Amino acid sequence: MLIKRLLTALVLIPLVVIATLKFDSSGFALVMMPVLVISSWEFSGLIQIKHWAAKALYTVVLMTTAYFLNKEPSLLMPLLIITLLWWAINSYWVISFPKHTNFWYNYMATRLINGLFFFVPLLVALSALHQLDSTLVLLLLALIWAADSGAYFVGRTIGKNKLLPNASPNKTIEGAAGGALFSLVVMFVYVRFGFENASFEQYFIYGVLSLAVTLASIVGDLFESLHKRVAGVKDSGVLLPGHGGLFDRIDSLTASAPIFLLAYSSLS
Repeated sequence: MLIKRLLTALVLIPLVVIATLKFDSSGFALVMMPVLVISSWEFSGLIQIKHWAAKALYTVVLMTTAYFLNKEPSLLMPLLIITLLWWAINSYWVISFPKHTNFWYNYMATRLINGLFFFVPLLVALSALHQLDSTLVLLLLALIWAADSGAYFVGRTIGKNKLLPNASPNKTIEGAAGGALFSLVVMFVYVRFGFENASFEQYFIYGVLSLAVTLASIVGDLFESLHKRVAGVKDSGVLLPGHGGLFDRIDSLTASAPIFLLAYSSLS
């Protein structure tokens, strides 16, 4: 499993870096579309949309909404604030699981809305970050990859205390701390080489931003895990060897990208 994960990562990471740096903001958004189409298709299966035509319609609605919101800069900040509130509520669903499942899963309307907030703010946030500076997208991805890798290796090595066993039995407190530490190191490297004579205040502020991204990535990962647990499946799909579906790879981004953009914008 580990070998498959590493080989898949070795293929995907260069492709993501090239796509991020090579294309302008419009091109980058177009490159992101197939990723979100596949992920939203996988998500439609998790929420029990059975017929392929219904899946296709739902996916088209999500992508069309994302496309038009991405063309309206004036709606960016309201969308980010609403998304932040939505993820705050989701944090409670994650912590209290399996209680209150009826609020976010038992009704098709709430499941459809969840998909809207999973994918639409993600495309808008990544496009906005790319427009600001394409390296910000790579920074965000590096923070999440570091947090994911740190959580995986530290958790497997010394993890003993379960983080939220009802939501995800394999995640540990030690793993989460390791992920936060790995992410913090990446952010400090960015500050060291990204700012001339970086001050303690800059290290502190960007360190807090790193921790916020790590926390958001965990919530995004866990909320997707809740959908999989309720649906009775291990992965959202089988597209990526060793990783599962494409949605399994971007679940952390769904929460962390909008929150990273909102926090970074407040620093500017």
